[in-house]
Order: sequence, then structure tokens, then C-alpha cells
Amino acid sequence: MGKKKNYLLEKVVEVVSRNNKGKVLDLGCGDGRTGKRLLDLGFSVEACDMDKERFKFHGEIPFMTVNLNRPLPYKDNSFDYVIFMEVIEHIYNPSFVISEIRRVLRRGGRLVLSTPNILNIGSRLRFFIEGSFDFFREPTLDFSKCFPSAIQNIHVIPWRYQELEYLLFQNNLSVVNFFTDKRKTNFYFLLLPIMYFQAKAKEKRAKRRGSVDFRRINSVLLSKDMLRGRHLILEAIAK
Repeated sequence: MGKKKNYLLEKVVEVVSRNNKGKVLDLGCGDGRTGKRLLDLGFSVEACDMDKERFKFHGEIPFMTVNLNRPLPYKDNSFDYVIFMEVIEHIYNPSFVISEIRRVLRRGGRLVLSTPNILNIGSRLRFFIEGSFDFFREPTLDFSKCFPSAIQNIHVIPWRYQELEYLLFQNNLSVVNFFTDKRKTNFYFLLLPIMYFQAKAKEKRAKRRGSVDFRRINSVLLSKDMLRGRHLILEAIAK
């Protein structure tokens, strides 16, 4: 039986590789497969993570052990790209970490960040029924008591697109595109009319009251990618 395709990894590699070759930091690299793919495509890659033993490409890719509660051990303006896959949902100090990412990125450099997409239809329905989003079902306190040595693996902060966009904006990073890895949702088309009606009604109420114009954000939140994708991927440029 063939190895299962990692659609998230493939999409992130695609997003980075369509740009010019440059120096990449694979931050929170895990086993290092994403960095290795980019290395093979001609990018210069460095990697870092808290777990040195998990990393599989020692000798091929320079590796450093890091603690994301402390400044990154790299000079200012060191990288053209930072890859930050499936990490931000694990940390309690996201603003500090994003500010460090911006510090090590060159002006015009790109951050490619991914996190579970809690705004797909399945996740929205799970929250309605269960009170928990996809990928965020375990209560953190109970998990920490059952698996104290694995607490770093639990997802602690669910991120909507809106909050991530603002977090990056606060740290001089501008979102230029978003992507997801696709998945089917059987009841997708049944719910769309309700969602569109609610969105349009919200836009009209806001306009009547002189409030925020919701048309831009609704075009994102009601897109097929957002409603059907399993993981959210943001591409942002350092200003």
C-alpha cells in the first residue's frame, strides 16, 4: 500500500516554490520533511524545533534547538522565507513569536503559516453540537493530567482567519493570500443558502448603522476553500 499523501505539506511547498529561490527557516520543523523538500528544490534551508531527536535530516540541513518562549537564535533580516506549520495553535505567546519571525525576515520576505481551519463547515457544525472545534476536542486541563509528558502536543488556541490576519498586521506582516488543503463535505451545498442569507443580512445591518463593511471578510469566510479546507494556510509579506 502506498504512502498516504500529505496534502498540507504539498500545498505549503507549492506556495513557497512558486517564488524566487532564497533562504528558508523551517520554524517548528518537526521531522523536517518540508524543509527537505524545499532544499531539494534549490532553496537554502535552516531548521529549528524543541525536539532534536525527531528531526531526520541532520547533516543535510543545519538544525538548532529552540524555545519559542525566548528570542530566536538568528540575526535580524536573516531569511527570505519562514515556514511555520501547525505550531501557532500550540503556543500561549503568539504575538511574541510572530514579532520574532518578523525580526528575522528580510523586508519583502514571506511567512507561510498553517493552522487547523476551524471555519470549515464540519468544524462549525461540531462547535454547534459539541462546543468544540475540529482539532480542539480535548479539554486542556484533563489532557494535561492524563498525559503530562505530552502536553506540548495539544492544541490550545483555535485561530480564525480574522484574528490571524490582525495578529500578523500588528507585527508588520500583510496577508497576501490564503489557501487550504481541500476535503469534501457532504452537506456543503445544503447549508450554503442559509450562510449566504445570514452574511448578506449582516452586511445590510452594518451599512444601515454605519458600522464595519463586512463584504471583504465575508468573501473570505464564504469561499469554497474556507468552507471545505481542513487546514488554513496564510501567505504574508514582511513590510
